[in-house]
Amino acid sequence: MKGAKGRKAMKAKLVSLKLAPWDLGPLTPAQIAGKRIEEVAEIDPKTGKKSNPNRVIRTRRETWVDRYHRQGKLSVEQANIAAELFEAASGMLSRDPLAAMVKVDTSGTYDPEAERLDRRRKFFRMWEEIPSFAQPVVKHVVLDDQSLRSMPGRLNGRHEARQLDRLQRGLDALREAWS
Repeated sequence: MKGAKGRKAMKAKLVSLKLAPWDLGPLTPAQIAGKRIEEVAEIDPKTGKKSNPNRVIRTRRETWVDRYHRQGKLSVEQANIAAELFEAASGMLSRDPLAAMVKVDTSGTYDPEAERLDRRRKFFRMWEEIPSFAQPVVKHVVLDDQSLRSMPGRLNGRHEARQLDRLQRGLDALREAWS
């Protein structure tokens, strides 16, 4: 059977409706470093069972605090106070446009700038509770989201263990002072 221009007609291939993997983006080692691949499951409120009928998966960024918590290096309380410190530090600018503000408007309307100012004040109050020996490692791991191995001046495993101890003691001191 010849086509209009004398070429052989191509046979149509069957279309497969097989489930394709959900678009996760590139799955190279560099692209998925620091991410966890997980199913997106919905929980039925009546039965409490998880279901994922479409087999959707996603990648989720995992912080170093989450990794150390999953590995058992940080306790639940330490991970929670680290998350609270990070939340207070998020969105913090290098210069504060509200620093000259003496009185915050309390008219009852939502003001994002006032909320940011409150978060910034909370961060500085929390930061003062962290012992000075632990501040560099807390800043490095919690605020900058860097691993203990990338600490400046790291020489060997003992240095990493010492920095982990400082991180744990700093987060414990913050938790005790803040709760």
